[in-house]
Amino acid sequence: MSPDRDSNMVKQLFFAGLREKMTENYTSALSNFNKVVVADPDHDAAYYELANANLRLERLSEAELNIKRAIKLKPDNKWYLRLLAEVDKRTNKMPELIEVFNQLIRIDPENDAYYFDKANAQFLSGQTEAAGKTYDEILARFGESNELSIAKKRLHGSGGTSESDIVKLLEGNQADIKNYLYAAGLLLQKGNDAEALKVLLKAKQLAPDNFEVNLGLADIYRKQKDDAQAFASLKVAFESAEMPLDEKIKIIAALFPNLREPVVAENVTLLSKIVAEKNPADAKALALYGDVLYQQQKLKEALVQYQAALKLNDQVYAVWEQIVNIQTLLGHYADAVKLGDEALTIYPNQASLYYYTAYALFKIGKLEQAQDNLKTALQLDVDNKSLQAQVLALQGDIYINQNDFTLAKAAFEKAIAMEPDNYFIMNNYAYYLALKNDDLIKAAQYSETAAKAMPDNSSITDTYAYILFKQRKYDLAKVWIEKALQNNTNKNGVYLEHYGDILFMKGEKEAALLQWKKAKDAGNISEVLNRKINEKKYFK
Repeated sequence: MSPDRDSNMVKQLFFAGLREKMTENYTSALSNFNKVVVADPDHDAAYYELANANLRLERLSEAELNIKRAIKLKPDNKWYLRLLAEVDKRTNKMPELIEVFNQLIRIDPENDAYYFDKANAQFLSGQTEAAGKTYDEILARFGESNELSIAKKRLHGSGGTSESDIVKLLEGNQADIKNYLYAAGLLLQKGNDAEALKVLLKAKQLAPDNFEVNLGLADIYRKQKDDAQAFASLKVAFESAEMPLDEKIKIIAALFPNLREPVVAENVTLLSKIVAEKNPADAKALALYGDVLYQQQKLKEALVQYQAALKLNDQVYAVWEQIVNIQTLLGHYADAVKLGDEALTIYPNQASLYYYTAYALFKIGKLEQAQDNLKTALQLDVDNKSLQAQVLALQGDIYINQNDFTLAKAAFEKAIAMEPDNYFIMNNYAYYLALKNDDLIKAAQYSETAAKAMPDNSSITDTYAYILFKQRKYDLAKVWIEKALQNNTNKNGVYLEHYGDILFMKGEKEAALLQWKKAKDAGNISEVLNRKINEKKYFK
């Protein structure tokens, strides 16, 4: 990839696509990955991710085009070839599938699984003679095995091997778990999950802790939507020291998009905890547990894991950034500044790290230092429009604290121009304009745009109601404050006070007093609110 193409913009788009993929938002992921290949037509990893996303969306022809493009760019990448094999299986293109396994064998000639898969594809496409030659090649290269014996029996059976034949092949070889796994695999290929389950349960009786058996069981239970059994099997597999760490990480990562489901969150947390406890000296394992906790907003617990991972390996930038991010979210601003400064000595060109550290500096009142960090961030990552907008908006917040509303307005205007669909920035700017009684028309326009784009966000709809109130549009203000309260699960005392203000101006004085009292009960301790309640009338 050329230096021009190896830009921050391409990187940010690629990682944005990965984030969307993790949340199963494959349409948005496709949009980001398509932008990557437009900017960099030789970005093989983006084509691979496009193929993955299209495969998830059952767009098999598009997935095939994408993965073939990735392979053209990197012909010897086994992961790309394996994905093409999956596409060929789904589209039943057996001749093409055979050629894919030929390429995998060329790349990794010592992996006997590719030979078996090739022979199986030949068998399924009716090329029994070619399949026999492949089995002969397996014998010559790897020697005799029960797996090979079973495969040959299947090949030479008349009219193909039935489900009952597959189960019979196990007789006399009950102690060999590989036979059971292979037989279960054949049954699954034929779509006979019920018989495959029986085979795996027999295998589990012989080897209850075998991770491959338990993974197979988990997969079948998942298809049957039996979450309890699926996760119980996964737990046994994860307890096995024989199961590769990378495979455990891959399974947990695949479950990330479903963490909103309580049963998934509970079990994924348990699985990632097992991984961390069994690999206490592996930073990757600890960071994974941290990721799972972070996704569930368990910030303090996540922070412990990230900090432990950082002690083991300080060369993973994402861990540094996540710790600084969590420290700011927890209000540990001094700690965030300290760690942020330390991280910047190792990663002096990371704009997002300057941003997080600037935010922490802002919160502890070191405004000039915060502004210096933000200026640096603006110079470093000029192609990341989203981050640039966040930086400019934070500059605006700081200028307001420095009582320089002119510069604050300029910063917010630039931020909105940079990312016109960032409705949080738009909402904050509109609120500041309203507080200053500065250009209420513009404030209303921005606030209306944000509120209509995010009508379920209480903070944004409250801002719009507040601005409409200041414009004396009380009927419309009532509509929007009621939207805010409808989505206000935490009973925000400010929203309730605003509701009372609007009702009072509409002449509904008793109803207004009731809302003001509710606001006080909800924790609003404003002296002005107390005066409204005591004197039963509105005060600014």
